[in-house]
Amino acid sequence: MSNKSKIDLVIVGTGGFAREILWTIRDYNEIYHEFSVLGFLDDNESLLGQTIDGIKVLGNTNWIFSKKNKIKCVIGIADSQTRKKIVHKFEKEKISFQTIIHPSVIFSKSNKIGNGTIIQAGSIITINTAIGDHVHIIIGSTIGHSSIIQDFVTISPGVHVNGNTIIEEGTFIGTGAIMKQNLKIGKWAKIGAGTVLLTNVEDYSFYAGIPGKLKKTD
Repeated sequence: MSNKSKIDLVIVGTGGFAREILWTIRDYNEIYHEFSVLGFLDDNESLLGQTIDGIKVLGNTNWIFSKKNKIKCVIGIADSQTRKKIVHKFEKEKISFQTIIHPSVIFSKSNKIGNGTIIQAGSIITINTAIGDHVHIIIGSTIGHSSIIQDFVTISPGVHVNGNTIIEEGTFIGTGAIMKQNLKIGKWAKIGAGTVLLTNVEDYSFYAGIPGKLKKTD
């Protein structure tokens, strides 16, 4: 496949998660040769022109606006609120987003996976699951059957979501959290690392511990 037929991408952000996305894309390209990563975008002007993991920082997030019909974007920022702000800024300019799924991910064709979502290596998405737009499912996580993961959710490494679970918009699930089936986790909630969650979670709240308990409400 020639370079002309590849999809040109830029990655927004230059931090650890953005570099992990670059790794995910490179692994995908070893098999499918589908993407050409042009560079990173970052609003930290001191990074302009630097090279990170072999890829140049092209400019700030306004860089893409003059090229919006030619280039797709991947948001490499784990913070859900920041990610949503950038997406809304880009949507006003009709920027297109790319979904990236690592080739090692196991998932059923019965699942629905949204626009701009990232699913990293070793994750398993079973059956009849709906995953929204701009969701990040990080290394080695599992999503059980018939679950609903809404837009801008971040699922950290090694999280286990059991079946029939609803995770609402913007929620952050910390590394290694485990939850029983049939739960509803409210919007923009936070679940601490290592939490064993046995109860529903309120909107804008923080749950942590074994078992998970309400720690504070924003």
